Amino acid sequence: MIAWIHGHFHSMKDEKTVYQQIVTHQGKIILIDDEIDLSACDRVIDFKGAHVYPGFVDAHLHLLGYGQHIMQISLDGLNSIEDIIAHLKPYRDKTVLFAEGYRDLGLTRDDLDRYFPHQRVFLRHSDYHGLTLNSSALHAMGIDHPTGILKEEEASSVMTRLPKVDQKALEKMLEKAIDSLYAFGVTGGHSDDLYYFNGFFDTLNVFEDVLPKKPFRTHLLMHHMTLDDFIQSKKSWGIQTPYLELGAIKMFYDGTMSSKTALMFHPYQQMTTQGEVVMGQDAFIQVLKRVRHHGLTAAIHVIGDRGLDEVCDILLAHPPQPHQKDRIIHAPWAKVDTLMKLKKLQVTLDIQPQFLSSDLPKAWSHFSQRPELIFPWKTYLKEGLILSGSSDAPVEIPNPLQGMKDAIFRRSHEDHQCYALEESLTPFEALKCYTTDANALNFISPKGLLEKGYLADFTILDQDVLTMKEHDFDRHHVVMTVINEQVVYDITDKA
Repeated sequence: MIAWIHGHFHSMKDEKTVYQQIVTHQGKIILIDDEIDLSACDRVIDFKGAHVYPGFVDAHLHLLGYGQHIMQISLDGLNSIEDIIAHLKPYRDKTVLFAEGYRDLGLTRDDLDRYFPHQRVFLRHSDYHGLTLNSSALHAMGIDHPTGILKEEEASSVMTRLPKVDQKALEKMLEKAIDSLYAFGVTGGHSDDLYYFNGFFDTLNVFEDVLPKKPFRTHLLMHHMTLDDFIQSKKSWGIQTPYLELGAIKMFYDGTMSSKTALMFHPYQQMTTQGEVVMGQDAFIQVLKRVRHHGLTAAIHVIGDRGLDEVCDILLAHPPQPHQKDRIIHAPWAKVDTLMKLKKLQVTLDIQPQFLSSDLPKAWSHFSQRPELIFPWKTYLKEGLILSGSSDAPVEIPNPLQGMKDAIFRRSHEDHQCYALEESLTPFEALKCYTTDANALNFISPKGLLEKGYLADFTILDQDVLTMKEHDFDRHHVVMTVINEQVVYDITDKA
């Protein structure tokens, strides 16, 4: 038995219940406070007054994509064409120049040809729904395109045709991602990876090989294009190992705001288009019917307010089994009338608070008319919906404290203004998004509280999230991360 003492253990069953010590055994909490006899414990760990929470969970990210992002050429934070070209020039010796994090600034095939005539250039957009290619890259992909700016299905098709990543390289990408997440206090994540690299079987093998050596509570969504592979695999749905689950079928309804493919009720500024259903609605419904036929749930990407409304209609017509819940991913814009439909669904929402600070006020320039509800997290909670916090990494940094900050204060990085403060979450509500409610659709349970019988996954901070000021969230506060009683990150080891 391990005793963890001298901490402020935030139970999360309510805001006020805080313990001083707990004992764990075989990966679970077994004793609390006055029940504890320290002399009977094999080991004692002193937290010296630190604040302990159920392990932080990122409810929607891309683990391999994030690991690749860490290791790739990054264009993050570069906001001019001149800066991007200057950043890429040192890599002109590469035959293939692949860079991530490009914010679409209008660079075209011809622009890239001017600076990089002898390489195949692939710039992956920061929303991960677009690519910009030069002529050499387009030719290599067998594509004739006037601008080289590819969106949605076109971009996805190119990504799937790129050479496979070596299996050892994939393992390294996963290890890098998990190490980074440990430092953010993240003990688990719900990830979409099984389609984008080496296919369902090889990619799943990477997780099966790495997770026993580097524990991380991993819940893998299965892209709809891998549904046949999953069926062929004969694997059960749900728990595979203590660190691996196979979850819902990932589907895409609309696109993104930055590419102006999110499906809105009103046209985009100076455009006639209102966005698109990327698969086509008939194809989307047919895939959903197959998902239901196999007794599975859906995890649906939808961003636009009209897209959300249509997804609600489709899910009401094709619900999951009574004991199941689907998940809607994103849903940052909504119409008031859509709330009544959402309340009727068997669904949770995976939200990304950092999108508000990244996207506003720039998103206003896209709209001919603003949506009725803007990142309406408080409204969703009032309607009884479960909100699971996430980053969509590598789109955003998978730091739950940044997500909590943006959920509470709603301040834009661009103009430093706060938006729709009536939709702000309290610190306790924001913390629940990354602890208790981030575990809402896990198969392995119980998780997300510090109570007897719950898993021994902890995030330990040097300050209390519930009392932190806005500027405090920008500092590093994680002093230790614990998964299954194992200390996987200790800041004293990094000193």
